Amino acid sequence: MRVLFTSILALLLGLQVFCQTSFQIKPENADCSKPIEIKDTLFGPTNAPSGFGSMMEVSGDKHSLYAFEKEHNTVWYFFRAKNDCLLELEIVPVSINDDYDFVLYKYTDKNFCQDVADKKIQPVRTCISRNDKTNGSKTGLSAKATDEFIHSGPGASYSKAIAVRKGEVYYLCVDNVYPNGKGHTVILHYSGCKAPVAVNKTQTKTQVKTTTTVAPKNTIVTLKVVDKDTQKPIKANLKIFDKNKSDTIPLFKYDSVASCKATLLPNVSYVVKSESGGYFDNARDIKTLATGDPITMKIDMSSIKVGQNVVFENILFYAGRADFLPASHAPLEVIAATMKRNPKLQIEIQGHVNCPSTVDGCDKMQEANMELSVNRAKAVYDYLVKVGINATRMTYKGFGATKMIYPDARSEDKMEKNRRVEIVVTGK
Repeated sequence: MRVLFTSILALLLGLQVFCQTSFQIKPENADCSKPIEIKDTLFGPTNAPSGFGSMMEVSGDKHSLYAFEKEHNTVWYFFRAKNDCLLELEIVPVSINDDYDFVLYKYTDKNFCQDVADKKIQPVRTCISRNDKTNGSKTGLSAKATDEFIHSGPGASYSKAIAVRKGEVYYLCVDNVYPNGKGHTVILHYSGCKAPVAVNKTQTKTQVKTTTTVAPKNTIVTLKVVDKDTQKPIKANLKIFDKNKSDTIPLFKYDSVASCKATLLPNVSYVVKSESGGYFDNARDIKTLATGDPITMKIDMSSIKVGQNVVFENILFYAGRADFLPASHAPLEVIAATMKRNPKLQIEIQGHVNCPSTVDGCDKMQEANMELSVNRAKAVYDYLVKVGINATRMTYKGFGATKMIYPDARSEDKMEKNRRVEIVVTGK
């Protein structure tokens, strides 16, 4: 009996050691270049991440939606989507006293980690809010959530679930704000996955084995062009580009139409550019759905008249800086095109920043916000001068956070509307 007890005890101790080491985080895993692969749908419980490694890749403004203020105790993971599904995930801390934040990126190429560090890549989801002990301090992605990005301070614990396609690779950076943590478990959950083809009962076993899955259907996108003020249809020239190739030959082109339909690939990002005489050019992003469901998009065109305000919400900047994000290329290009087509047009470029009452400490940042808004307006001015627009046709001005459209913004959509550039027509 003593021998049996000793054998069982040894086995249990062996299992305990195995459990403690099978989900081990090493110091090198604090860097993007040495991530841990999540091969199944669960990883953990782990030991606690400690430190930020040899390089701090994810850092930004204190109130950024896209980055931690700094890395504290991080670990990088990566995983490959198993199918075309809706992905939810959960980060479950061992101790509710631990405050875990995360940033999720879609992998691009071999330069990915350096591009993240250089802030050339924007994450697809974040949640940097304060831990909520009432839910066990858990965080992640949820199909019930509505916001794609959540900033620091009080806020939702989960950001919006994301549609993934089979074979796509995602990098997950998890940060525990506090030292001496107790570890965590990462759980991936896939739902609504692409269904297999229905099998006819008369098929043979061999035929069933070789049955393939249904390819996602293409998306029918309906575009409607209207005057922004009157909402009446107007005719315009439309061009549709792959978002990553918006300066190349368009995929589709429509001349002098008030509406049109295009058949586009599912789960792909595009840019729609429009131009019409007497109006500002327009550039709109559109992302087709993974399900292939049809989309209707209204394109509001702003007329060129003295006093007209044209809002360019998709001129985006890195957090706390006056440097453009790559997505800003298309809207900057259409402003330049409008100026070139209308040589007598004169404008004032107005910069605005986001600092709502829902973010701690914004009331103490007025001077810094004003300076940032001026620098961002000047960045647009400098771009236009660089591409050949005469400087005498333009002025620039910053308003800080004094003219936010949503002073109490909580969602990313409302914050982006606060963080904008406006063009005011001063002469024509």
